[in-house]
Amino acid sequence: MTKKSRPPVLYEGVKHFVTMHGLFGRGSRVLTAVSGGIDSLVLLDLLVSLSSEWELKVVILHVNHQLRGRESNGDEKFVGSLAKHYGLPIFTARVETKNEAAGTKLSIQEAARNLRYAFFLAMMTELDGDVVATAHNANDNAETMLLNFVRGTGIDGIAGIPIQRNGATIVRPLLFATRQEISAYARERTLKYREDSSNLSDKYSRNFVRRKVIPLLEKRVNASLVRSLSHSSAIFKECAEYLREQVKAAWPTIVSDEDGEILLRKEGLRKQHPFIRQLIVHDVFLGKDIEPSADRIGAVVSLLGSEKGIWVDCGNGWRAENESECIRFSQPTVAADFSYVLHEEGRITNDLFSLSVKKSKNVPNKLGSHSSIEYVDAGKLRFPLYVRSWKAGDSFVPLGMKHRKKVSDFFVDLKISRTKKMKIPIVESGGNIVWVAGCRIDDRFKITPASTEAYKLSIRST
Repeated sequence: MTKKSRPPVLYEGVKHFVTMHGLFGRGSRVLTAVSGGIDSLVLLDLLVSLSSEWELKVVILHVNHQLRGRESNGDEKFVGSLAKHYGLPIFTARVETKNEAAGTKLSIQEAARNLRYAFFLAMMTELDGDVVATAHNANDNAETMLLNFVRGTGIDGIAGIPIQRNGATIVRPLLFATRQEISAYARERTLKYREDSSNLSDKYSRNFVRRKVIPLLEKRVNASLVRSLSHSSAIFKECAEYLREQVKAAWPTIVSDEDGEILLRKEGLRKQHPFIRQLIVHDVFLGKDIEPSADRIGAVVSLLGSEKGIWVDCGNGWRAENESECIRFSQPTVAADFSYVLHEEGRITNDLFSLSVKKSKNVPNKLGSHSSIEYVDAGKLRFPLYVRSWKAGDSFVPLGMKHRKKVSDFFVDLKISRTKKMKIPIVESGGNIVWVAGCRIDDRFKITPASTEAYKLSIRST
């Protein structure tokens, strides 16, 4: 690899792109992902050239995915020789990509990407790196945009590959450069590189777009397709950034978390532009590892005009249900019924709660509240006490009322979800409900001026 004078176009282009987007600065430790292919080799050569001007500390990272047998091992050996040629430190990893794909039920490509980035981020910490640089280019970006557009991933998807990701720890200094420019640089510098045989197979969607779709579009529609898409990508990124700011501003007034369930306040959601509504639901999906398809997002938004109680399946075990004032995202499960007996004061603990019944040293001046601690008249309590799950037909006299009320209606008034109510213990004495634990005691068991002894009831989550 005989060094020649620096090709000014790509070299100056990288300097300008890195500076404009603040990818890294002088003296940075740049961990460089090198597969052995032309893109990563050109990136490495450019960073080595730039290191003499910017005093960069360049380190090579290589992942052997063990997918192509001898060819994969040959890539690893080749990258090792590059490290010696450039006089750079190198860190490699061999990963079991096929096993990871089978265990996680991901595609080979997805599993490989996850393993690769996990290694990169681990090395960032271990080596105290400033950034990890990958060799994604404008053609990669065009392919991603077309794939995401066809799949219906929304504006974030058609914005293409981000210039930075993971809090700006992953950077793409070549994202502005076309594959043609990269190839010209490699020829100019007489760089040798490895060809990945899997890139010649059209069984992967990306290869099909790269080898068939883009050349046809360039021939029939737009000869400068990659450049045009790169320009559009920048516009979409700016639009996406602006929309993210709108979502961030609206989020606290609309979205809340309740014991792992997500509530969307319908009044606030209705006030938003329809597209912002969709983005909010989209981000809720992402936060719960739900695939944010257009159909699923549309179905949730449509609940704004539906009757109470209507719900839609969101996938991945989640559903969204229309309640009186909110849309609730939950993972409904068939909760196992529970039933315990207390023959005397004591404590019951399980995977859901820890409930205690204990004689109070005095009679407090407390009539009860919506809390985890209540006091009841000991003279009205009869052991054994039964601590059980709610069942249809349960009723009691809520504190402050004179007539019975169904516990199910009481739950509705408190906007307690179906999932949560199955976890709330009912404390029963002599066939009467004493306490809907953590919610309300029965008026018939309350402390009165005539009370001489009291029991303290308390509950906490476990």
